[in-house]
Amino acid sequence: MVSFNQLYVTLLLGTFFFGFLQAEAPAQSTTETSTESSLSAANFSFWRDYIRATDTELGWQKLPWQMSFHKGLKEAAQSNKPVLLWAMNGHPLGCT
Repeated sequence: MVSFNQLYVTLLLGTFFFGFLQAEAPAQSTTETSTESSLSAANFSFWRDYIRATDTELGWQKLPWQMSFHKGLKEAAQSNKPVLLWAMNGHPLGCT
C-alpha cells in the first residue's frame, strides 16, 4: 500500500517535471526599442504625469471601508446603502 508521503512526493515531483516541460523560452523581440520613449530630463514631467493616478482613479480610497462585517451591516442599514463583502481565498496579489 502506498503511504501518503510517497503519494505526496510523487505528485510534487510530477508537478515540477511537467511544469518544466511546459515552460517556454522568452520571446525575442525583433524590433529595436525606440529612443523616443526613453526617459530623459526633457520628457520626465510627461511620464510622471502619465503614470500618476488621477483623482477619479483614486476615488475608491474615499469610501468608508469597515474591517468588521457586522459594523458595516449596521451602518449600511442605518444609511440605507448596499454592502460590498470582499472575500477571497489566497493572497490578494496571487502570491501563494
